Amino acid sequence: MHGMVGLGRQAHTRALVRELAAANKQLEKSPPGVERAEAYVRSLKKIDPGWAPEEVKTALNDYIAALQAGLDALKAGRDTTQYDPAIAKAKERLVASLKAAD
Repeated sequence: MHGMVGLGRQAHTRALVRELAAANKQLEKSPPGVERAEAYVRSLKKIDPGWAPEEVKTALNDYIAALQAGLDALKAGRDTTQYDPAIAKAKERLVASLKAAD
């Protein structure tokens, strides 16, 4: 039975990877601007991690939160460069958690 849970988690993790790839592809096609960032964050928030491992879920939530903080600063007209390191670190953790879960 434990093997079935592992297979389910792996399948959900792979589905999450596909959804992230689709969101990134859409991001690349979008024109620059606030609307682009808003659409990207919205698309990430729609992703259901399902049975993905807890580390993956946490990393995804942290990445979304970091992006949202930067987006909020951008919309408020503030300098967003201070958010770049947090976004990069959160993205690294997400990628690492996805690799570890696969």
